[in-house]
Parts: sequence; C-alpha cells; structure tokens
Amino acid sequence: MLAGLLWFVALLSPVGMARAETAPTVVTLQAEWAVHLESDGQGSDARGAQLLALLGALGGTPGVASAQDAVTLPAGGDGPYRIDSTLTPRGPLAMLLQRLRWVRSASGQMQAGRAELSAASSQRGDSPARTVRIEDGRMDVRTAGQTAQAGQDKPAPDGLLDPLTLGWGYLQRPLPTRPFTVPLLINDAVQTARVSPQPATLQWQGRATACTLLDAQSKDSSARLRIWLRQSDGLPLQIELGMGERYGLDVVQTLARVPAGLDGLRLDSHAAAAR
Repeated sequence: MLAGLLWFVALLSPVGMARAETAPTVVTLQAEWAVHLESDGQGSDARGAQLLALLGALGGTPGVASAQDAVTLPAGGDGPYRIDSTLTPRGPLAMLLQRLRWVRSASGQMQAGRAELSAASSQRGDSPARTVRIEDGRMDVRTAGQTAQAGQDKPAPDGLLDPLTLGWGYLQRPLPTRPFTVPLLINDAVQTARVSPQPATLQWQGRATACTLLDAQSKDSSARLRIWLRQSDGLPLQIELGMGERYGLDVVQTLARVPAGLDGLRLDSHAAAAR
C-alpha cells in the first residue's frame, strides 16, 4: 500500500510528470540489408538466369544491392505504423541490374495485435509507381500520372496485407504456428497467398538462430515470398522474393545487424496473445 502511494506521489512530482510526458509513443527503426541473388533452378531462361546469378555473385560479400527499411511502429502495441523501403543496385554493375531497383512503402494501424493496411505504394526499375489506398472498405489503385477519374476503385478484401507489413508486423508479437490464407499485394496485384509457418534454423552472423519461416505461396501465380522471423522477438532476419518464372531467381535480403531502438517496443507478447 505504502509502496503504491509513494509511486503515485513520484509520478505526480515534476520529474515523474516529465518522464510520463516524454515517454515515446512510437519507435523508429533503421534496418540495413545485404542483397544477393540465388537460383532456384526452375526458370525458363536458364542462360539468362546463369548470367544474372554470375553478375549477382560479383557483388561479393556486401551483395549486388543494398536495401534500407525505415520502420515506425507504435511503442505500446496499438497505433499507426509506416514502413518505407528502398533497394538499390550497387557497384560497377548497377546499371545492368536496374530491374532490381525497388522503392516501396506501407502504412496502416496496429490493432489488437494485428496489422491493418491502409495504403501501399511500389515502384520497380523505371516503371511508374503504383499506389493503393484503402478507405471505407474500398480500394483505390492507380498508377503515377493518372488523373483521379482514371483510378480503379474496387472492394478491398478483408485482411489485405503487403510483403512489408507481413515481414515487420510480428515484431514483439506472438508468431503464427498454423497455416493461414491472406490476401497479399504481390507484383502490384492482390493475390491470395497461403502462408505456412514452420520452425527453422538460419545461419545469421555466423550463428545458428532459431526462427519461424513464413513460406507464402500465391494461389494465383508462381509468386513466392519467404520470411525468416527470429523466434525471440519476431525480427525479420532474411527475406526471399522470386523474380518470376523466366529466370528462376530469388532476391535474398539478409539483415546486416539488429536495428537500434528495438528495446523501445513495450508490447507484452502474453497480453497480445490473450486478445
């Protein structure tokens, strides 16, 4: 009783009130990735795949490209989130690999332990950017440069996500253990993806790290997304995304280091699991 009273008095003191007022409501993380190419052996253009894989290998340990994610998440669990991601070819071969250039973003709300996507954009290579906005159950899809009348308005599927949200949405939250189906923005289109979580071990920074592998396979195309989430906190350590059927190559992003500020997320995973 006395301890509780002393805590309350301390909170009302100038120092306690200052601490309460300055407590951050959001946490911003800066993630750096190394990028390389891997062949899955299933492409229709084997010679082209070999050439691209060779070019990718010439990138050395730092990889053929660099990637950065700026992630803003609610510090206490619920609230708005935003993810901005860039992937840029590097080194003397950058001009030959412009197809790898990718600028993406996603934003929405974290509610009751789940991510709700409200907007996303994607621009690959020299193609114009594509944007998706979700409001009142409607999804507006348009290409940069189009007028408002040219936008495509259609019903938004429940639970729509994108690869960025899927990759970062389990940070400091309970990881899935059973297969599930989710509408996913893949290659600028909504596709139905079957996600199969499975325990896995990833060699990361020279150590065997326990992970949950989210293996997402589209039911509408050959698109496949694989995400390794660290078991201890849901941090994405590696992401593989296929380049398409022609080359049979995967773009593999490996997290360079643990982002600073990760401890600022105060979500109680047990409370989230009980929701």
